[in-house]
Amino acid sequence: MILWHLGIAALVVYVTLGRRRIDYRFVLLGAVAPDAVDGLLGLWVFDGPAGRWIGHSLVAVIAIAVAVIVGTSGARRLALFGLPVGWLLHLVGDGMWAAPLTFFWPAFGVAFATAPAEPYSVDLFTHPLSHLSTWGGEVAGAALLAWFYVAFRLGEGDRLRLFLRDGYLRP
Repeated sequence: MILWHLGIAALVVYVTLGRRRIDYRFVLLGAVAPDAVDGLLGLWVFDGPAGRWIGHSLVAVIAIAVAVIVGTSGARRLALFGLPVGWLLHLVGDGMWAAPLTFFWPAFGVAFATAPAEPYSVDLFTHPLSHLSTWGGEVAGAALLAWFYVAFRLGEGDRLRLFLRDGYLRP
């Protein structure tokens, strides 16, 4: 669920931290990164019914956070720290604690959980009524993103361009 993760990550960060000097671009990137990482790994490395591997583990988000903290400083660190924040919010949005083999990987061995499965497949479009919760999440995420667009007037003047350049939500 792409829009669900984007919308819920933006909302949680906004509700908890507001508009402080947070680069929402990296929060949004982190919110979809686990699916992108595991999608690429699924093409070449892993195979299995769940579609959730290293990218959906705590070790991945911790490694990203440590890399940001150790490898950067100052304003760059503050901006990039949105990446692990968004990544962690993705894991929460997926309810990964329900798959402890993957969430706590490799604490319980090197095997990954076989369920719950990633909801993306052709089946979403061929049998949409079988995936109402997935579509509902996407609609909720789209609504949250639309709220941000309207609330921060991203359609006015250069506001969207400014947001894309620095990631800040202006009053």
